[in-house]
Amino acid sequence: MGVIYKLKPEIKKFILEKKQTKPGLGCRALALLAENKFKIKVSKSSINLIIKQAGLSLGVGRRRKRRRGVLQAQGLGAVLLKAADCLVGGSSYLTEVIRNRVGYPKQHLIAKTEYILYSPLFEASDVAALKHDCGLWPLINSRFTPGDISSYLNELQRVGALSLDIFKVISKVFQEISCVKVNLSDNNLFYLDGQLHTIWSTQRIPPDFFTTTYNINSYINKTFKEEEPLVLFMAPGYDIPTKEFFYFMSGLEAKEKMVTKLTLYDSKLEEVETISIDQGKRPGFVFGLWPWQFSAYRKAKLISEFGHLYFEPLKIDFYIAEAEVELLQPTINKRVTLKGCALKTKPEGKVQLIVLSNIPAEKLKAEELTNLYLNHWPNLDEAFRDFSRKIELFTYAINPQPFFSTQTLSLDKQAPNSITALFSYYLKALDLYVRRHFLPPEYESKDFPTTKEQFYGLNAKYKKQKNGILVTFQLPQGYAYLKELDYACRRVNEREITLSDGKRLWLTRQ
Repeated sequence: MGVIYKLKPEIKKFILEKKQTKPGLGCRALALLAENKFKIKVSKSSINLIIKQAGLSLGVGRRRKRRRGVLQAQGLGAVLLKAADCLVGGSSYLTEVIRNRVGYPKQHLIAKTEYILYSPLFEASDVAALKHDCGLWPLINSRFTPGDISSYLNELQRVGALSLDIFKVISKVFQEISCVKVNLSDNNLFYLDGQLHTIWSTQRIPPDFFTTTYNINSYINKTFKEEEPLVLFMAPGYDIPTKEFFYFMSGLEAKEKMVTKLTLYDSKLEEVETISIDQGKRPGFVFGLWPWQFSAYRKAKLISEFGHLYFEPLKIDFYIAEAEVELLQPTINKRVTLKGCALKTKPEGKVQLIVLSNIPAEKLKAEELTNLYLNHWPNLDEAFRDFSRKIELFTYAINPQPFFSTQTLSLDKQAPNSITALFSYYLKALDLYVRRHFLPPEYESKDFPTTKEQFYGLNAKYKKQKNGILVTFQLPQGYAYLKELDYACRRVNEREITLSDGKRLWLTRQ
């Protein structure tokens, strides 16, 4: 048995601080951390006695229960960085350029790429603790030892042209798309913002709604090649439906009109890419209509009673009823009738949103339509407040809203020779993207150490669902950044982030 009285006070303090910060750490992990820091052998029984006397122990031999399919892991707050990486496509591109140079299987390279990328978030002793305590960490493949990674990095470093390849990838993936111009066969056109909030009549769209080339191409492929519905947050306009909105609906529905091409524009409104559309493709569309929108130009009616719907990914209750809405556009004197469903969050509450679609009800039931919308836009009223705030800030700001740029990070125009330095730069660029697009506005002026301390080191539970992964943050007592974390979870959930295994990522908190 360990002799507790021989341990110096600073060692006891260190052990208790680690246990309080990361309650999931077991005795073996704490012993490893103490051994690495103080170069002293500490027995598990001594560790257990220390934390038991401090009231932090689960008891000798007792571990935190794990329900089937649920894993609790330390440092899973870095999943915010992983979400950003999925949107920019960085790890995918980096893996591909490495594979082209060294020829290893892609899956083997993805695991090592993520290890190199995310392990700097932790001290070496923390990575060892993760490996021994959890057995699995979704962002770092624990099968690898530091020696494996060191050998791998040395191998990559010997490939002379690889640094330049990686540098080019990092320089490219953060390019943002401001809008997509949609041309119709009758010469009318409209614009979509990169994140699919709504239809616009102009290219002047707030930078908060920009997205990456990788992300917008994913949306386009799903809609115009795989024929999944285009899911917009809301119909454009407040008092009167816009002409562009009717062009949008007719372009995806009427036989005499069709989408002919899409043009992507960057943050400087320069043309990036033009995509021709197969005229045989007619994807469906889905959008939200708020109860107060177009009150003088619509007729709405419920055609069924409200029933319960449980939204499994976030474990939220909704109540839905089938609905039908007729919309009039007075300028061009056009009418359209669409069916869908009305949503509310309480049985006796008011309708919060009507979800409408051009997909026939016999092909898309009300429950399926609701789930389709909520999978992209699960936040309803909060999402609208955030949307409105960003538009107001963009419209009335004295100074132009800045575009996302990695120029604030230090990287020479010439690629560094060190592979590790390039990965370090990419990690900081991901952090900048998280601060710009996932966190409240004030975080854009903060730095990597701040977000690392406040978010990336958080513990979380990781649960596999039928078609997704649910990460539930486990917050320490007195956690001071609850509102900011909630905001980040909502923004991530709106981006339909798909991991490398094809599963959808969802974030929530305890």
